[in-house]
Amino acid sequence: MVLLVVLTLISGSAFAVYGYQTLFGLPPRGEFERYGMPKVRQFVGFAQLLGAAGIVLGIRYPLLGAAAASGLTMMMILGLIVRLKIHDAPRLMVPAASFALINGTLVVLFLLQ
Repeated sequence: MVLLVVLTLISGSAFAVYGYQTLFGLPPRGEFERYGMPKVRQFVGFAQLLGAAGIVLGIRYPLLGAAAASGLTMMMILGLIVRLKIHDAPRLMVPAASFALINGTLVVLFLLQ
């Protein structure tokens, strides 16, 4: 249970910040243009905020947490694919890979509740 709470707080707080920055910050706008996907920026930011809320609520409602963590895992895997396609340096892929692993772990932990 401690691992579940710790990983939930890490991922939930990170995606709350990422989601807010993606929706309202200037640097993410340039990043999404660099990815060749400027039109999905708002959708991604909103999905990140919903995912963050979903995994935090997952502490009380584990199936919701598992669904939210699954969505965030898929989002990070898709982010890795985009970065591979645009030939980003491996060091730039570490955050997405890390959060894919964290949220994949959360899926399992929520389902074991």
